[in-house]
Amino acid sequence: MKGCILFILLLSFLFSCSSSDTVLEEALERSGSNRSELEKVLFHYENDALKLRAAHFLIENMPGHYTWDSPQLAVYRAKMDSAYPVMSSVVKRVVYSIPWHNNFTMDACHRVEDIRVVKGDYLIRHIDNAVAMWQTCPWLKDLSFEDFCEYLLPYRLGDEPLVEADTTSRWWKVVGKSMDDYQFSPSLLDDVKSFQRMHIGDNDNLYFQDLAMPLLEDGKYTMDCLDMCYYDVLGFRQAGIPSTIDLIPDWPTRNGRHYWRTIIDGACMYDNFSGTMNPVTGKVYRMTYSHNPIPEANGKDSIPELFCNPFLKDVTEKYVKVTEVEVELSDNFSGRHPVYLYLAVFNDLEWKPVAWSRVKGGKARFGKMGHNLVYLPVYYRGGTMECAGVPLFVDRMGRVTELHAEKGHTVDLILTRKYPMTYTKIQWGKTVEGSVLEAADNIEFVSADTLAVLTSMGKALNWVSVPTGTDKAYRYWRVSKKGRPVTLAELKFILPDGQPAEGVPLSSGRGGFNLKAFDGNPLTYNNYMDWVGMDLGKARTVREVRLLPRTDDNGIAVGHLYRLFYFGRNGWVKAGEQRASGQTLVFEGIPTGALYWLQDVTDGREERIFTYEDGRVVFH
Repeated sequence: MKGCILFILLLSFLFSCSSSDTVLEEALERSGSNRSELEKVLFHYENDALKLRAAHFLIENMPGHYTWDSPQLAVYRAKMDSAYPVMSSVVKRVVYSIPWHNNFTMDACHRVEDIRVVKGDYLIRHIDNAVAMWQTCPWLKDLSFEDFCEYLLPYRLGDEPLVEADTTSRWWKVVGKSMDDYQFSPSLLDDVKSFQRMHIGDNDNLYFQDLAMPLLEDGKYTMDCLDMCYYDVLGFRQAGIPSTIDLIPDWPTRNGRHYWRTIIDGACMYDNFSGTMNPVTGKVYRMTYSHNPIPEANGKDSIPELFCNPFLKDVTEKYVKVTEVEVELSDNFSGRHPVYLYLAVFNDLEWKPVAWSRVKGGKARFGKMGHNLVYLPVYYRGGTMECAGVPLFVDRMGRVTELHAEKGHTVDLILTRKYPMTYTKIQWGKTVEGSVLEAADNIEFVSADTLAVLTSMGKALNWVSVPTGTDKAYRYWRVSKKGRPVTLAELKFILPDGQPAEGVPLSSGRGGFNLKAFDGNPLTYNNYMDWVGMDLGKARTVREVRLLPRTDDNGIAVGHLYRLFYFGRNGWVKAGEQRASGQTLVFEGIPTGALYWLQDVTDGREERIFTYEDGRVVFH
């Protein structure tokens, strides 16, 4: 009876003033039959204000957290447990998450919501352990309660399954004792990570590559950056290292996205200790346990998947310089005005929204946008994404320029590539420069004749033709770097009739021998030590030698069909189409001032938008 009275008093305190509208009460109402389990936690901590606050934080933010389950996933977990019976709880949570993190097809998958299944005893053990860790570890003495709640206390990181053993983790005790043994005081929390790795050692390495995977045809899986981030952060938190995952949802200058783990350390700039700093990006988001604002569905228009997740916090300003971008809807906007606008970046051949804003007074303001990038304002009408204006270029100083197609002014576009060069790629070509073309009548190349010196691989990482300058016939031909490696993707010896010569590939044999320079695939290459060449079988005249350095194969390919687009008032407008007869395309009479896109219809997916400035392509 006394316990019942205390419980009623506790609830009266928690839910005074008819507090059915409070966040806590709303969470409890969503828990259904699991409500008594959550109330059990609140009652347990009625005399411990600190742990009660921690319990409030976990329960109030629990709605929306879930993991996936299905009969097929249950079979998968059982198979992985059988194949790897000694997986740690951290490894298990990562391995169990692989199917949905990689969009494997799953039958009858359903969400298991935390608010409806997490038991009181589980939370109590977890809160007790987390608070003890925070209060005991000397390296956490300056960690605020708010950061403790966000980066150490949560029982989950993202959507990984929960594992009971996590509530009784011993790693923070092991790490603490080890540092005490050496009387070591960390100056950065990254030092604590080093002690954690010292004890884990290489025990988990066998799971990172060639993991036996029953859901894949080849049966092998290598963990990607998201898997490794989950592994690191889940392990860090058990060792008393406040941390989380930051991410770039879509790169704005290339395909794909990126995740990295961040240690929350007050001694570092912006409290970040991260291996990724100053990325070229429009947005950086941080995975949180607490809720963040997201667009509200109106039942008519789609909301991008990225912004359906309330557990992502905008932390762009912690990584790059940012500015506010204002978009004003035009007066002749057709149909009903959208509730939300989005700013999208060009990624994997399409526009992908990375920021959102509510429309107010015909305008939308987007805060904290990265510099030196192109954005497209878009909105959704039903399930279709529509452009809400012309592309916007935010320069290095944060100034915004609209990229209008000026049809009254035209320019001839001279194009040699569809994807930007990088310094690394330039070096691929530089490794071939200085090579010499030699020919001889003996396989040892004794007294070989030097016929040409390669001085430049051009500007586009494309084929280079080197005339031999002789009608003399030789049986043995080679490209030599005089004792240094020469990196080639393809090598052809062209006869006077214009056809490639056939023969037996040769090389010095140093560093191994393969046929990648003769396999017809421009994306394979080899570092040939000293030289690589061909035995033509008999003495023959060669008109020219064609070389292709290691390449991304994004130059203009002879025979491929290309289309050029510019961005108009309502989207992409086709400006021309050509089948390449050489390694350069010229499109005449194209409107100036626009954003352009060269599309290889024949092959490839690496294509970037660009502007054309002073006769030069500037990729974005």
